[in-house]
Amino acid sequence: MKVFFLEEVKGVGKKYDIKEVNGGYARNFLFPRKLAKLATPEVVKTAYKLKESFDREEATLEKHLEGLARRIEERSLQFKLRVDQIGHLFGSVTKEMISRGLRDAGLVSKERVEVVLDHPIKELGEHLVWVDLKKGVRAKLRVVIERLPE
Repeated sequence: MKVFFLEEVKGVGKKYDIKEVNGGYARNFLFPRKLAKLATPEVVKTAYKLKESFDREEATLEKHLEGLARRIEERSLQFKLRVDQIGHLFGSVTKEMISRGLRDAGLVSKERVEVVLDHPIKELGEHLVWVDLKKGVRAKLRVVIERLPE
């Protein structure tokens, strides 16, 4: 059964694709969840127009994200935290702090970014952190943690 995808379904089809799928899968999963609809001749005509405009928007978004990734990689974020006599931090730098720092620095506005951090940073110095933007675009961000002057 040929269907027109209204949303991306991982491993099956992307948004605005027309693909052949099993009839039961279409009727029992895709159609009730409004992920796809039957690819009638009228739907196919509009699908090609939608696909073209969607592809143009995707290309524009990808260029924007690549430019954003370059800007993020050119900059660094600095955090000043309290430190004890031995040099251990009171607290740590978390994903949320880094995301907020990116927004405050004007590097990202409303774009959702995901900071990839295995665990909060608890040491002074320079650290490299991955920032995941949409569409598989990643940027390497330099995070510098310094001692807060007393």
